Amino acid sequence: MNNTEITICGIGPGNADYICPAVLKQIANADILIGGIRHLQIFNHYNKPTEVFTGNLENLKHSIAANSNKHIVVLVSGDAGFYSLRSFIKSEFSNSLVNIIPGISSYQYMYAKLGKGYERAFLASMHGKEVNYINMINTHESVFLLTDKKNTPKAIAQNLVNNGLANITMHIGNNLSYPNEQIISCTAKQVTEIEHNFDLCSVIIENN
Repeated sequence: MNNTEITICGIGPGNADYICPAVLKQIANADILIGGIRHLQIFNHYNKPTEVFTGNLENLKHSIAANSNKHIVVLVSGDAGFYSLRSFIKSEFSNSLVNIIPGISSYQYMYAKLGKGYERAFLASMHGKEVNYINMINTHESVFLLTDKKNTPKAIAQNLVNNGLANITMHIGNNLSYPNEQIISCTAKQVTEIEHNFDLCSVIIENN
């Protein structure tokens, strides 16, 4: 009989202040925590056994399988329902009980910081994929994108300029919720001229 219980917990944008109490309850009752090094460090004081997730899905699969019949908590950035490990885990461990605890996503956090809503926004991740955000700008009030090392804020800005949208407003969020948080608001053309190499960021493009 399979008594494995997997709980995927969204731990928010990074700062511990934005972790939901329901997540803390799951961690307190967990037999093992799986997550990135930065994620696990937040919960060191719980003194739980841990497994580090480095981004390798096969290794994650092995770590979960090796802890069968336990309560496993998998920690993910932001919201577990927004481009997380949810779909992979649910497909690979369909015979196990999989629970989802939502968290505050990067888009929720960033829109709130800007005093804006996302009821008429297009939300997407560009992690390892292409998104036709140029078309989405025409049909939505704003576009939110999670960037990667290829689809950087500067690359997105240059694409906007190339498509005649040089004056469109971009908001670039870096290290959201951390003490060194940075949110830059300027036109796409200005982004291409900034002498700054952005890390993995969140980007909001406004339909001017």
